Amino acid sequence: MREIKEAVWLAVRDNIIKKVWFKVLSALFIFIVGFGLYKAYFSPKITKGEIGNESIWNEFDKLSSEFERKSKTLDGVEDVENPVSSIDGSKLETVINEFFYTANKNNADLFISTIHPDQVNTDFASFHLKERFNKIDEAMSRISRNGQIEKVNVVRSLWVLESKAVRVVLDVYYKDLDNPIRMNLITKRVEQYHTHSNEEEEIDIPYVSSSVWDIIEMIEEK
Repeated sequence: MREIKEAVWLAVRDNIIKKVWFKVLSALFIFIVGFGLYKAYFSPKITKGEIGNESIWNEFDKLSSEFERKSKTLDGVEDVENPVSSIDGSKLETVINEFFYTANKNNADLFISTIHPDQVNTDFASFHLKERFNKIDEAMSRISRNGQIEKVNVVRSLWVLESKAVRVVLDVYYKDLDNPIRMNLITKRVEQYHTHSNEEEEIDIPYVSSSVWDIIEMIEEK
């Protein structure tokens, strides 16, 4: 029996394992399994499907109103309680929603706050101050097609080589268009410290890291 097993093993080794085609198939199998594990455990976490619409943006309306009310207080002297919100600012869905929502509402302060600071400088710092504000208004108008955004869907997300950056493929629906516009949006997380219950905690906050002019080009080339 032992001799039979050894003979079978030798036959398998010489006729299968040592063959080039077997090595290629084995390498391919390992790659597929490894890629599957990568997708399962390390893919960017973002909700796929519809993440933004009028119903969801109602909550953003409340926060926007609260933000404007606070900004009118004198150096924060007025004692205003923090608004209770179900919105999680650490999620990619949140910054994507805020980006398109604030463009739709033509809210320049909140729109700029969704964009990575380095990208804000790249996109707008070259303009003189007065022209800079005009360019921000222009960017919001062109991204939203003059306030026509109806809803935002996530198609898929992909890692990019840059640290803490994620590429998100979106379908953005406009009221004046029959079909959505598909575009790529890069988000990048930035470490920030927040005080909570007298304790500081470190949170990675995502920002839009794509150029607004590149996004506009994707919208207007359709």
